[in-house]
Amino acid sequence: MAKKDLTKKERFAGCMLGLALGDALGCEIKSKSYKQIKKDYGKKGLLKPIRSKQTKSALISDETQLMLFTAHGILWTAANGGTTAADYTDNVFLALQQWLYTQTKQTVYENIIGKNVGNYPCALLELDELMKKRSPTKTLIQTLSAQTDMNYGRPGSALNDNDLFDCVPRVAPAGLFFSVDPTLAFKTGCLFAAITHGAPSGYLSAGCFAYMIANIVNGETIEKSALGCMKQLTDYDNYDKVYAAINQALELIEGDFSPLTAVSELGSGNTAESALAIGIYCAAVHYDFESAVQLAANQDGNSDACAAIAGALKGTYLGYNELPKKWISEVQLTATVKEYALQLAKSAPKKA
Repeated sequence: MAKKDLTKKERFAGCMLGLALGDALGCEIKSKSYKQIKKDYGKKGLLKPIRSKQTKSALISDETQLMLFTAHGILWTAANGGTTAADYTDNVFLALQQWLYTQTKQTVYENIIGKNVGNYPCALLELDELMKKRSPTKTLIQTLSAQTDMNYGRPGSALNDNDLFDCVPRVAPAGLFFSVDPTLAFKTGCLFAAITHGAPSGYLSAGCFAYMIANIVNGETIEKSALGCMKQLTDYDNYDKVYAAINQALELIEGDFSPLTAVSELGSGNTAESALAIGIYCAAVHYDFESAVQLAANQDGNSDACAAIAGALKGTYLGYNELPKKWISEVQLTATVKEYALQLAKSAPKKA
């Protein structure tokens, strides 16, 4: 049954914090096999985020970092009167370049690193916790490092064939901000992802993720939102991989496989469509937030990205008040994540 009684603020905060909590849970075990996870944490696996001895908080990965910088790019555009998808994509690209600086301490865009950038300073660059390397993919770093003179990728004008998972979680803010128009959320999610991911299965998976979030904000169920994005996909070229992955996830939800077997059937989560499918399945097959992200994290594959996607979908559906408060108190930067979610809710368009 759809949950229609939540405010926009509850859903926005639920989405972004849900993503961060799932990411923090999976981040601890992303390089481990399921067998090793059970050996280290018990037969049920890792059930809660683990606090770092150095920071005294559970660490987020680059998935949450990239989501925050995407949100910054959207808010930057809105604050300066931007209106078109191209305006938003330009500033999200520059925000990703700001994130790149946090990982490499180098940039060819010196004018965006200062405190007063384009009349919208990037407060994220002043947070010590974000100036830490979080092992992003080499492909992502190399792609952003090579993009000079606003020469970034676009659907149909790809700079590479990147189809990896890491373009999907970061576009969650697009689904929130453009939730009044889910079709625009799909398009914008594709544009934001294509900046670095040239494979159609990469940017179309991201578009589906943004579309699903937008629909869930409007009170739709996770399963019906997934069906809706399958219809959206047919308007695009080369949609087959993503369509098949989502369809398989929905079939497994209705099947009699054990959840662990179903997740393994959906792949490793290393490609965008596989990570999206696992996130959809885990978010839909369990009612409560903890069980959904625990299933997505405790597997052989890409624990942090899959749990982040599942956490965002489930958090949008359940809302902020259904997230585990103890996790929120123990995970790094949750106050910042919530602040950005509320800023997006305040700035988002009120009508299509």
